[in-house]
Amino acid sequence: MGAALQTGKLGDLVTFKTGKLDSNAAVSDGDYPFFTCSQETLRTNTFSFDTECVLLAGNNANGIFPLKYFKGKFDAYQRTYIVRPRDTNELTTKFLYYALRPKLAEFRSMSTGAATKFLTLTILNDTEIQLPPLPVQQRIAGILSTYDELIENSQRRIKVLESMARALYREWFVHFR
Repeated sequence: MGAALQTGKLGDLVTFKTGKLDSNAAVSDGDYPFFTCSQETLRTNTFSFDTECVLLAGNNANGIFPLKYFKGKFDAYQRTYIVRPRDTNELTTKFLYYALRPKLAEFRSMSTGAATKFLTLTILNDTEIQLPPLPVQQRIAGILSTYDELIENSQRRIKVLESMARALYREWFVHFR
């Protein structure tokens, strides 16, 4: 029989930082991604971080906390957690992202607050994730990343096809061509 899969608490495995910016720091044509508690990634002209990390919203009115993976220069809202592994020989950042995705429902039920739901460090530090060996983490993250890219490509194609269908409809039924 195989060995039991190791687990670990986030507080022992990762570091948490938060951004410093207010949400009004967003600009429409900024040079860098700006991560807030919104599902949408905004833009800003500044960056405070240049790293590979997982970004997790720290508050949301509906308790739906956006979770994103990013590598590069960016800035973050003051209630957005920048989560990084303490030791990348024990936990890869990309695997961390995929390990946290199924935890979002748990975060929603454990969040505090009435009008706005908050994720506290106490909740996050005590959250446990499975911790397979590093080669297994890399393989899992690679497979899931490939599927995510396929999904993104399909969604882009759908948008293009919808746009083409609207244009064709206008030509045929609005402009009578």
